[in-house]
Amino acid sequence: MSNLKLSNLAQIGIFPVGDTYLSHTPSMECTTFLADKIQLLPKINQRSLIKTNNQLFNGLYYGGVDTPTTRQLASKIASIEKGQFSILTPSGQSAISLLLLSFLKPGDHILVIDTVIYSTRWLLDHCQHMGVAVEYFTPNDASTLNSKLRRETKLVFIENPGSITYELIDICTVISLCRDHPALIVTDNTWAASMYQHPLEIGADISLISMSKTHAAVEGISLGALITRRRDLYVKLKTISALTGNHVSSHTCAAALRALSTLGARLSFQMNTTRVVIRHLETSPLCKKIFHPTVQHTDDTLRHFKITGFNSLLTLELSCSRDNLISRINRLRLIKIGYGWGGSISLINLAKTNDLPSAKRFNLSSSCAKLYLGLEDPHDLLIDLDNMFKN
Repeated sequence: MSNLKLSNLAQIGIFPVGDTYLSHTPSMECTTFLADKIQLLPKINQRSLIKTNNQLFNGLYYGGVDTPTTRQLASKIASIEKGQFSILTPSGQSAISLLLLSFLKPGDHILVIDTVIYSTRWLLDHCQHMGVAVEYFTPNDASTLNSKLRRETKLVFIENPGSITYELIDICTVISLCRDHPALIVTDNTWAASMYQHPLEIGADISLISMSKTHAAVEGISLGALITRRRDLYVKLKTISALTGNHVSSHTCAAALRALSTLGARLSFQMNTTRVVIRHLETSPLCKKIFHPTVQHTDDTLRHFKITGFNSLLTLELSCSRDNLISRINRLRLIKIGYGWGGSISLINLAKTNDLPSAKRFNLSSSCAKLYLGLEDPHDLLIDLDNMFKN
């Protein structure tokens, strides 16, 4: 990660007020905007709705759609994702919902990588009940994915790396093969935290993120976003977002901007922690498999996949029974048992491997744990993990 990225993130909350600036974006929470004259009040129409994100104060007419605070966050997220437009949502799951609602109808077809997180799969199951054909493909299908495209195919949905096993797919190959088809290429970029991978830069149409994870989990908030370089896609998403009452709180957006100012520093610290912990775990006879992109791939391979860094999520398979794994997890004191990774606290939980295609590919047992490494001292984390692994 370049020092320029770190410096830009450190100052991401700077907010213009007249001829001066605030160091942090204020929370301007209000649904009613007032005008002195009727001519000064923007009309409620699509033109007002889709004014570009960097116009923080112009064209506002209803705070349930946008405030200067929400526009500031949308603009900054678009920038770090290397896009031009972004639409904020109340959560990552709602971002996926908005995507599917905007571009799919009964009879349409969607191609989805089979390593998507279980909550995405549940939502796609609902789409199938609504008449959308959902077809899954493996990461190894990248070189032949164009053979799966149909006339009805509207979206190709990728999560890279995939959940649990963190398998990678060659997005560049997918984009190249699908270039002559109108289907949109959508990438869930949550794992990379908008920093280590830039799907839009290599030709994806939409990047999707759950800001409830690494981006802003340190503030304990829920947010998502859809980012694109294409104005036509932005217009569609922004319009459907407004029509469905997809409102995000200015207080939440201000908190997200505070969190983003430390994103670079947090990720740099966690990368170091992850290296230290992986090296230590590799010496444990009880640790049967470690899943993390840096374990399964060389640095050259990661660069080939356009990945320039990594986060601190790992999946561990232990050579013990599931009941014994549960007993060992319960020994942990510093590392907490819980959901909602991405914040300052290290977390662990049982990994759900039942019926996961990726788990079957690696012949994983049920004795798997998902470990997230937070901002604690790496030495203290090793002591806690040693207590878990000792006989």
